[in-house]
Amino acid sequence: MSLFGIPDIVKTYINQPQGLILVTGKTNSGKTTTLNALINEINETQNKKILTLENPVEYRHTSKKSIIVQKEVGLGNDSLTFSDGVKNSLREDCDIVVIGEIRDRETMDAAIETAESGHLVIGTLHTKSCAETLDRMINFYDVKDQASIKYLIASLLKLVLSQRLLKTTDGKLVLVPEVMVVDNVVAGLIRKEKLGVSEVEDAIQSGIEKGDISLINSLAKLFVEDRISLEQARSQIEEKNIEVLNRTIMQMKIKK
Repeated sequence: MSLFGIPDIVKTYINQPQGLILVTGKTNSGKTTTLNALINEINETQNKKILTLENPVEYRHTSKKSIIVQKEVGLGNDSLTFSDGVKNSLREDCDIVVIGEIRDRETMDAAIETAESGHLVIGTLHTKSCAETLDRMINFYDVKDQASIKYLIASLLKLVLSQRLLKTTDGKLVLVPEVMVVDNVVAGLIRKEKLGVSEVEDAIQSGIEKGDISLINSLAKLFVEDRISLEQARSQIEEKNIEVLNRTIMQMKIKK
């Protein structure tokens, strides 16, 4: 299974011994494909025990360097809910837990607890950007619990890959990534009383040296490479960011 389109920084972070990595995007944005590509990468390069919780299991992995246990979630399957499956994983003595979907507070709680206890947790969330992902995670919780949960998220979350799929000029699908590495700057923004979406976006834009990838940069790069049209690129961002996109495109063309 190819890792085509998944940024190298994401592949680096799946070597982390513990913490939380999230792959996010809307329906049909290729989250499951990315998740399975990451599992395959670990399977080929690391000696780990990986437990996956999926609904349904779409891709059967064969154990290579790692041992992979795939469990199906749902009525009459291995686990009734994702949260039950994650809680039970603590008894499985695994190194990595892969959660097919985090859609409620119970699963988020279980994911955080598992990461806190020394495991690497890789999960997906149905959100359209890195900033929205942080907002969703915090808003699973009541206001009175948010301050303490922000500190946990700031210390346990390692990286968010938010992705979209666009049709290229030759009719193929291409991955459009936005990547946020959680460093001291982002951790500080998470812990603030009010999470500022534009502050998170600015942190990503200015964190390119450390491996961050902004949505605008991804779109600009695909346009400069003649893989998507300018209209497609513009349709993926808010009106206020059009000027930044144009400027980024100009800078990339000059560097070419």
